[in-house]
Amino acid sequence: MFPSEYRNPFDQRSIQGSLLNTFFNASLFHCNADTNGKAFGSVNQILLQCNKELANLDTEYLGEANQTIFSNVQFSIIDSNQLLVSFDPLTSDGRYELTLSGVVSYAGEPLLEDKIPIIIDTQIPTVTLDGYIPITDYTFFSSRYWDFTTSEPMANFGPPILSGTLASSVVLRSVQKVSDTAYRVYFETNFSSNGPGSLTLHFFNSKDDASNVVSNSVTVQFIGLVPGPKLNQGRQEFEAFQNDHGDVIAIYGSSSSAEILRRGASNFELTNPSLPTIARGERGVMLDGKNILITGGILPPSAYALTSSYIFDSETATLTPTGNLNGPRHLHNIVKLQDGKVIVLGGVRDYAPVTPVAFTTLNTAEIYDPATGIFTEVTNRMMTPRSFSCSVLLNDGRVFVIGGTDGIFAPKDTTEFYNPNTQTFSWGPTLPVPVGALKCKTLVDGNVLIYGAQLSNLNNSTMLFDVSRNQIFTIANSKYKREWSVASELPDGGILFHGGAYRYDTSEPSRTIEKLDYAKSNSFFDMGLSKYSVARHSGVKFSDGTLFFLGGVVGGLFHYETEYYGLSH
Repeated sequence: MFPSEYRNPFDQRSIQGSLLNTFFNASLFHCNADTNGKAFGSVNQILLQCNKELANLDTEYLGEANQTIFSNVQFSIIDSNQLLVSFDPLTSDGRYELTLSGVVSYAGEPLLEDKIPIIIDTQIPTVTLDGYIPITDYTFFSSRYWDFTTSEPMANFGPPILSGTLASSVVLRSVQKVSDTAYRVYFETNFSSNGPGSLTLHFFNSKDDASNVVSNSVTVQFIGLVPGPKLNQGRQEFEAFQNDHGDVIAIYGSSSSAEILRRGASNFELTNPSLPTIARGERGVMLDGKNILITGGILPPSAYALTSSYIFDSETATLTPTGNLNGPRHLHNIVKLQDGKVIVLGGVRDYAPVTPVAFTTLNTAEIYDPATGIFTEVTNRMMTPRSFSCSVLLNDGRVFVIGGTDGIFAPKDTTEFYNPNTQTFSWGPTLPVPVGALKCKTLVDGNVLIYGAQLSNLNNSTMLFDVSRNQIFTIANSKYKREWSVASELPDGGILFHGGAYRYDTSEPSRTIEKLDYAKSNSFFDMGLSKYSVARHSGVKFSDGTLFFLGGVVGGLFHYETEYYGLSH
């Protein structure tokens, strides 16, 4: 309805108006915006071209009619038949309607259409996937939905079209609109394996308010398991090494030999098959990206551990004797310090395989200097004797020593620090659960993960040493007991747990792979099954993030096969 002052006989919506317009005019009164009906960029005015001269405007009435859409709107006549409408800039894409009720021609005719559509199109819509990085793992599917964010409000958001190697295993079910720019897509899966793959999501059915189709797609690459080359000899309870060239070195571990998987090679090369015999309990550390220091160990039927130490050159595959330990030890800890020297901590001196089994645990430590090849005993003693313990280097240069035993099969709940500046030991925080024969590693954030304990009263807790708070707490309980498992950090910050036995002397390891959603939900998620139930194995991480698991035992027998966990093998 028009205000009373605009009522006139030319209103074409009345019978009288229709007759008069037919007699006096060849065309009805109308005004148009630009020819394509779409405005680009930041819009703050619209020029309307009318086919007849305009009468005076009631600008106050027009302003009130448009104030819900346009702010500070002003109307003015230009060149008698052009109407300029100015307002605060429109920056959001969409369809707007400019109300022109009350605009009449000089002859008093109302507009044929008194609402003019204005389409604002300043951007092409894109979609992002919330909470995931381009390289992820199968926990991508654990929540059974994905959250998407659009760059602008959408007139329509349809389920994405899937392609890629994993597309056939994913079925989309529904879409939930959370807000104008947030959508949740629900799905189901039917995977038959957990190998590497990809998933690309296309948004052909999604349009913005200006009818533009989403311009991008999202591709996610998935990490998975791929079989690797077989080892030449069985190895258990050992550490694998990686040199600066990316070669993987497997040395000792119940086999007195070394073998190397050269970068890019498809097979392990067995080298030096007649290395000095060590039955078990030796410990090694990479010195400089090339040379590995091997220390101690035991050789039955002798009750005493070894003092011999060697340097293994991973480039030439040669083993050279270096200085001896000051005393026999095996099952000790070995850590490279920030200055390049190496500290050897605790361990077992002798072993009596009688009933009851007895062994002497050490509270001594010594420093190896690669420049001289000499071991020097640390004057100060450890706070307590420790064997079957674990030690890591902290970012501040201290060494953190965790748990262990002291001559009996009873785990400890104590920790201690070694300060290389003062060469002294001091007590650390108490463990919430006593642990022995455990594993530990320093994470990217500087905290220490404590896991894989074999003498922990069958506890499956995973603990964390928070460096900033100087406190150890149980971060989560894994679904499976994983003694001597391998934990590795993933690209998204999570931690993958591969393998691990149920009890130290049984053949009940788990094939199920788990991921700790570290520093997020701190929950464990199933990651599918590995090919074998392996324990007492080792692993390395390549520069591209690929993990490599090798060696160990399956059902009490040596395990010769290996597995990659990455985008490819």
